Amino acid sequence: MPTIFKLDRKLISFSGPDAEKLLHDTLTANVRALEEKTCQWFALLSPQGKILFEGQIFRLGDALYTDLDSALVDDFFKRMRLYKMRANVEMEAVEDMAVGWSSEETDEAFKDIRPGMGFRHYAAIGDAEDWDDGTAAYTQTRFENGIAACPADFEPNSFFAHDIGMDLLPGAIDFKKGCYIGQEVVSRMQHRGTARKRIMCVSAEAPLDAPGPIEANEKKIGDLLNVSDRLGLALVRTDKAKKGATFLHGEQPVQLAAPHWASYDLSDS
Repeated sequence: MPTIFKLDRKLISFSGPDAEKLLHDTLTANVRALEEKTCQWFALLSPQGKILFEGQIFRLGDALYTDLDSALVDDFFKRMRLYKMRANVEMEAVEDMAVGWSSEETDEAFKDIRPGMGFRHYAAIGDAEDWDDGTAAYTQTRFENGIAACPADFEPNSFFAHDIGMDLLPGAIDFKKGCYIGQEVVSRMQHRGTARKRIMCVSAEAPLDAPGPIEANEKKIGDLLNVSDRLGLALVRTDKAKKGATFLHGEQPVQLAAPHWASYDLSDS
């Protein structure tokens, strides 16, 4: 059996005849295309296209479940209740299930289809008592794979979906389905190619300090968002971050690298 780590996340269940339509019409992902034993990354955006919530969505039995950071769950529930209006949907905060993560598959695991992000596990709280806290291990894995999370790395309503690469990772944004909240901004950024800020993996030879500006040639080119020992994530203007430049966080030299799944990179000129 693989080692399963417990995450500080909670679930909300959506059931009823209109549950799929409600989620499909509000979230960035194609909810109707969810595959069995698979978690799909999604965001709920503001009308201005900024990320209010991000998490995983999966199907279990006759219900759909959202898996979010515990700090976001109450606000997400309230927001979705507003969008529900008269739809025939039952929403319930799931208090008796734990959320876990592992790097290895089991028969009960749900595949996180983001590259390198392993598997999700959902179990009754009583069955998860032997799961150790997995925040540090999960954070390390996120940083190694260039996966940003809200609110751990950025505050709600501060980043566009393109900023964190949701346009490049499988299914996180469905560009072919109909309208959803914030869709016009997302589509405009996609078609015009206006995404300039992108997530970068950060590494250093010594432990990194708290988040703050990253500079090159005495000019700010981005921000270090979050750190874990010698690794971190940054949001960087890729057109201003030149290959071969010396990047500094304060006085500390740091290395920047695009995530292994990215189609973007540091500028050549």
